[in-house]
Formats: sequence, C-alpha cells, structure tokens
Amino acid sequence: MMSVQKVKQVSKQKATGAHFTPDKLAEVIAKRILNYFKGEEKRVIRVLDPACGDGELLLAINKVAQSMNIQLELIGVDSDIDAINIANERLSRSGHKNFRLINKDFLEMVSEGDNYDLFNTEELEPADIIIANPPYVRTQILGAEKAQQLRKKFNLKGRVDLYQAFLVAMTQQLKSNGIMGVITSNRYLTTKGGESIRKFLVLNFNILEIMDLGDTKFFDAAVLPAIFFGEKKSKENQKENSNVPKFFKIYEQNDIEASTNVNSEFNSLIELLEVNKSGLYSVRDKTYSISLGKLISPENYKEPWILATEDEYEWFMKVNQNAYGFIEDFAHVKVGIKTTADSVFIRSDWEELPEQQIPEDKLLRPIISADQANKWSVSLIESNKKVLYTHEIRDGQIKAINLEEFPRAKNYLESHKERLAGRTYVLKANRNWYEIWVPHDPSLWDKPKIIFPDISSEPKFFYEDKGSIVDGNCYWIIPKKENDNDILFLIMGICNSKFMSKYHDIAFQNKLYAGRRRYLTQYVNKYPIPNPESIYSKEIISLVKELVNNKKEAQEINEIENRIEELILRAFDIESL
Repeated sequence: MMSVQKVKQVSKQKATGAHFTPDKLAEVIAKRILNYFKGEEKRVIRVLDPACGDGELLLAINKVAQSMNIQLELIGVDSDIDAINIANERLSRSGHKNFRLINKDFLEMVSEGDNYDLFNTEELEPADIIIANPPYVRTQILGAEKAQQLRKKFNLKGRVDLYQAFLVAMTQQLKSNGIMGVITSNRYLTTKGGESIRKFLVLNFNILEIMDLGDTKFFDAAVLPAIFFGEKKSKENQKENSNVPKFFKIYEQNDIEASTNVNSEFNSLIELLEVNKSGLYSVRDKTYSISLGKLISPENYKEPWILATEDEYEWFMKVNQNAYGFIEDFAHVKVGIKTTADSVFIRSDWEELPEQQIPEDKLLRPIISADQANKWSVSLIESNKKVLYTHEIRDGQIKAINLEEFPRAKNYLESHKERLAGRTYVLKANRNWYEIWVPHDPSLWDKPKIIFPDISSEPKFFYEDKGSIVDGNCYWIIPKKENDNDILFLIMGICNSKFMSKYHDIAFQNKLYAGRRRYLTQYVNKYPIPNPESIYSKEIISLVKELVNNKKEAQEINEIENRIEELILRAFDIESL
C-alpha cells in the first residue's frame, strides 16, 4: 500500500509536473557540467536550480565540486514550501554553508517587459551554472489562460509546455559563457512542434552535448527524457556553434539478435551513462543500445536534429544524395479519420441494436484499425467493426449527410445527441452536431491505398483496395498520379524494409518505450525513394505484388524480403550499414 507521503508526492507530481531527479543521475549531470570549470578553483561559482524540489541536483553538484576542490554558492528556488524545507534540511546536513533557498515561483520572479535583465538582481543574481529538472506540464493541463500568459510573457510559439517557459527564463538568468545542464522531454529533438525550442537553443547557446535517455525509465514520468548541456552565447557573439555538439543516446533493445551481440555487462543502468563507445550493453536481463556521435542541426529549424555516429551520418547523407525523391513527391500521406466520439460512431454490434436504430447499410463502412495492421496485407484477425460514416460528396464538395434521408441513422444519432452536441468545437466550426470531426474526402476511400499504424515496434505497411475507411490510430498513403498503383508497391517495399527502419532511426530519433516507433506524416513524407523506373525498383514492385497477392509460407516470405533488401541497396547504390 502507498504511504501517505508517497500519495502526496504523486498528487503533487500530477499537479505541478515535478519529477524528482534520481541521485546517481544528478551526479552524472553535475560531473559533466563541472568538467567545464576545471582550473577555476580560486573563485566561488554561483549555481542556480530554479525548480530545486528536495535539493537533489544542488546536493549532487556540491558533492562533485568538493571532490574537484571547486567552491560553490548554491541557490535553489521552488514554489513548494514542503520541498524547500526538505532541501534546507538536506543541505544543512551536508555541511555546506554557502546556500540560499527561495520559496517562490521562479517564473513569477520574472519582470514584465522585453528587457534582458528580467530579474530583480538584489534577490537573484545571474548564475555561472544552472542545473535543473523543470516541471513538464502540457497546455491541456496548464489551462488555456495560463498557457496564453506564458506565451505572451516569454514570447513562446506553438503548443506551450511549462519547461519551455523555464528554458527562456533560465537562459536570461545565466551569465554569458555560463553553463546550463537541464533535463527536458526529448520530444523537441525530432518533432515538428519542437521547432521553436530548437531555434531558441541554437540562437542562445553553443550546444555542448545532448543526452537522449530514451526508454530507460530513470523517471516515473510518461515522457522520455533528454539532458541538454550548453554554454550561453554572449550578446557580442551570436554566431553558429564553433564546436560540433556531442550526443549520447541510449535505448532498450528487445530483439533476440541484440542480446546475443552484447559488448560488455554492467551492474547498473547509471554506469552505462559513463561509457565512451557505441555498442550493445547489458544490465542484468536487459540489453541497451548506446550511440555516441555528432549532433547535426539543420539550418532550417523545422527539420529535426539528427543524432548520428560518423558512419551513420555518412550513410544517411549518401542515401539522401542518391535518392530520386521522397514519398511526399509521389504520394499523399494522411492520418485516419478522427470521430472524437469513437464509441458512438465505431461499433462491432450494430446488428444488435433495436431495428429502428440500425443505420442504413449505405452509411456503415468497414474500418481498419491499428490492431489489424500487418506487414504487406491486412491481418486475418476477424474484425466486425464498422463506422457510421456521416459524410458524402454532394455538388463536388464534402458535405454532411442529410439525416432526413436516413431515418434509422437519425434515430441512432439522436439517441446520443447529448454527447455529440457536447463537442462544442464541432459547433463552433459551423458543423452539424452529428458530424465526424475529421472525415476526409469520401471519394478517396475506394481507391487503392497503403495503411500503416501510428505506433509500432516494426514497420507494418500493407495494401488495401476494398474501400475500407482508416481509423485515427493509422495513416494511409494514396498516389498523387491517378491509378499509379505501382508507386504504392514500391513505397511499401521501401517502407517495410530493415533499410528504412535504420534510416528512420537515424533521421527521426523517435522511439518510445519498448522500442516502438512513431510513424507520423512528417516522418514518412521524408522517406527517400529510388528512381521508380530503374530495374531494381521494377523488381521490388514485382516482388511486393507477389507478397500482397499470393499467400506464402514464412520461409518464402523471408527469402523474398531478403531479396528486396538487396535490391533496395542497389537502387540507392549504397552498402548496408
């Protein structure tokens, strides 16, 4: 049973987004920061933790500093008085005298206005070091009003997370040439929504190192953590990074092949953060992949950062150079429908409803969901799910159906009107209360398409030409050229390959827990495609058609897939990595 203290801690975490830093991880961060202050033993270095919680990061950096004979002035800020009291007790017990704790909201200590001297310097002077694990709270938890306040105060763009506001405020409170080590979500590294954060960090810091901690579960949080280390640029020196930033990336490996190729074994996960060579390492019964290399920051901030070893980066660049184009040049990639009321619109028991509520056959369409996804063709698992599709093409436009023409569907939908009409955003968009929120063009569903799940540990791109509608947990691809089905088979062959999984992992760095990848439009659009007219592409197309149209034994499928891998390498004129 959970203790009262633990329950309080969990409740606070949910409310504030705080997740306290494990002591050993705190020491790893502290060591990396203080390595930049070797030779500065004669002066007192001011350290600030603006969300200090129970003081773990301050204690860790003090412990490491003592071993390096570096003198520190420690300053901690936190809005939680209980956490401040614990931090005060722990720092006092440590014997360190030069510390100050402030029970305030760090973000509210920031003055209004556009000036760069944002803080009352009598209360909080600029720091040489900022070490922090700021709270991670997303817009929907913050609330629209608070998010808007932060957006305005800190000039934030896009979807607002609380740690973004902390990044801006911490940067203002850091001295020029000061060092910041901060734990954040790793989402900004590779997502479209991370553009504003990437831009801010590049413009304000010489980036020293990024540590992507992946699915290592150092924290209880659902987000995957990363650690950013940077040196604040002076106002006079806003040039691009003079150094090439380092990166360290660690993810758990679940496949059997990985566990048989382990470089060496360690007793604890924290020890792996100190290794200096890429490879596979084991801790007890788990295997982890570690990559060390360069961080490549494209000039266009919209493009995700690339964390790659020398060999990976060279391979990645050669693939792009030899590509004929990208999927977005040949096809449209779309997310599935979003009903925003699945339990109303999607059911497998339509026939069990009262007769007068069973919607007309014309409106009930088969729907494919992620649980049916399979490589090459739809899974054979039985699914009776159908969607009540409330849209049609009328006068050349996508329109909601006229309920008067479908009395049984009308009866059914009106029995759920309270819930459907409660979707106020539908009504605000001048739509009918019974509409599917994102229906897509009804005329496209009957066309051949590729479907694939949003989240999967392996690629599962499959062919569908029976007119099924695609659920919102999947994406679908249709060719730009009418009836250009061959391009779909080429795309499928490329997407389902080990070659493309390797490319995806280098380019997009977006693995979730247990090695699962996100297959978003923004990623799949950027998959490279060889010349569709080459002899290699034509053979790939032929082999994929074999896999789609003819039932094969596992051994034969494996042989064909291996042949496709060989052809892909030839099509891109590149060797396997």
